[in-house]
Amino acid sequence: MVEYAVQSAGGTGADEDSAPTTVLLCGSGGPTGEMWGPLWAQRDPRETNVLAITDRRNPVEWLDDWEEHVGDLPRKTGVIRVGRPLDSSVDLDRSKHEGISLPLTSVERPGDLGELYTAITLYASEWLHTDEKTIIWLESLTPLLEHVGIQRTLDLVERLGDRLETLGATAYFRLDPAAHEDYTAELLRSSFDVVVESEEFETRPSAIPDGTLSEPRRRTVLRALRTANAPLPIEEGAARVAARENDRHPEGVEPVDARLVAIDLQHAHLPKLAEAGLVEVDTERRLVSLNVPVERVDAYLDRAEADDDDRDVGDV
Repeated sequence: MVEYAVQSAGGTGADEDSAPTTVLLCGSGGPTGEMWGPLWAQRDPRETNVLAITDRRNPVEWLDDWEEHVGDLPRKTGVIRVGRPLDSSVDLDRSKHEGISLPLTSVERPGDLGELYTAITLYASEWLHTDEKTIIWLESLTPLLEHVGIQRTLDLVERLGDRLETLGATAYFRLDPAAHEDYTAELLRSSFDVVVESEEFETRPSAIPDGTLSEPRRRTVLRALRTANAPLPIEEGAARVAARENDRHPEGVEPVDARLVAIDLQHAHLPKLAEAGLVEVDTERRLVSLNVPVERVDAYLDRAEADDDDRDVGDV
């Protein structure tokens, strides 16, 4: 389990004698559930109501992750899905969790902060008269920052803080600082009651070796893994890369052969990506998977494409 430590307090008025209303968790979160650590170090989940706000995982996956890394389920649970409508074939299939009440809400437009604020406060208000503490868990601030910018995100944090304080709830927001400019991360840190830093994040390099993503094919591999959101057989990854490259090829150019792409990936590109810590390759099972959070992949890809644009401008 990754260790977390309180590094600083923001400027929203929290003091030593009062519980914080807004908490910023700074760290990658990672794929193994360490993101739950700071919530449960001194709290019994069975005496807690938890509302999860997620843009990537469906509610069943969220429950599975909770049970694997925390154990006991909360007294009451709810999920707000941001950016996508609820899919009844996936989101509502809870056969493994019979008897669990899991009310679901969808905020289909990530930039609709009014709808998101209303959805959060409705859950917190409904749970106000229970004996359990209410926790709001926002999986990542990155989608909000991408859709509405830093100032509107800060306005939402302040507005939620004021409302949740009256409801006796605490909101945890996760931020991967490596996915954002230092200025953005520092503004966010100064706006929360408490900031908790992950030692895992502090000790891990926030940059990758220069030139790692200069090859377009490596960037295409990362995009394929990001879309799959699961380990891919090398051959399937090669097929996705070949299909994407063929889509971009002009007419009259010989199509890319997926078998040759698989050889190229295995001997040239995947070792470079693995060396940079971006992917993990299981040579025995011939599987490749992301080794960093999705938002960090997005930041690396954006940076690499910006570098390409700068080189193109310089060549003109």
